[in-house]
Amino acid sequence: MIVKFLSDDKEKLERLRGIVESWVNTPYQHWCGVKGEGCDCIHFVARSLEEMGYGPFTIPWYSKDWNLHNGAEVLLDGIREQLPHVEFDIEFSLDMPIDADIVLFRFGKVNSHAGIFFDGHVYQALNKARVERRHWKDKVWYKRRTKILRVLAL
Repeated sequence: MIVKFLSDDKEKLERLRGIVESWVNTPYQHWCGVKGEGCDCIHFVARSLEEMGYGPFTIPWYSKDWNLHNGAEVLLDGIREQLPHVEFDIEFSLDMPIDADIVLFRFGKVNSHAGIFFDGHVYQALNKARVERRHWKDKVWYKRRTKILRVLAL
């Protein structure tokens, strides 16, 4: 069986790039996902994919500091449950993400932050800031990367 990824379809890839760009400067707001109004990291990822025809996704409520006092992989398990079109079974190189990959980062005890990779940058909703485009090797973020997830083609 040949596995096809979203990144294999140039037209869809460019469409996702436009969607992700359209979220830039959306203010950070915990447990929210409204473009231009407010979002957090997982809502940004989920809503971007919903605009592509994936979903709909229902993200259960979680506290702002769930990752500091808990060893449960809430984010990773939630992505597995809510985003069935994401490849988990293949270990993708942390050094070589491709456009449209979902990147996970560790803060606290577990994977607790997500963004979308494009053109050597990660688009992400940053706490106390907004959706921003940060260089892949940004000194704060690069050392915290933990996992690359690849979106399957619809």
